[in-house]
Amino acid sequence: MAGQTRGSWQMTALHVEGRGRSACLAYPGRTPIFQVTAGTSVIKVSLPADRVDAASVAFARELAEQAHAFAVEVERMWRGLAPLPRTNAADEEASA
Repeated sequence: MAGQTRGSWQMTALHVEGRGRSACLAYPGRTPIFQVTAGTSVIKVSLPADRVDAASVAFARELAEQAHAFAVEVERMWRGLAPLPRTNAADEEASA
């Protein structure tokens, strides 16, 4: 990533002991911020503060879809059920 000046620039893992919190923080005049908290650690996901485009909407929808998929898998595991088969292109990429 040396020399890269635009785009995402960090990868962070947050281990949540099942007591994490999440929130959508909306503000007038800027894009919302999605926040995940575990203990005293916080991860915030934000978009450029002053503009939203089709890619921003697509990302927000994908974030919501994947959060739902995460919740489904956690509940399946809690109930002792097997994971659902992978269907997401990102899953295929991650296993490659």
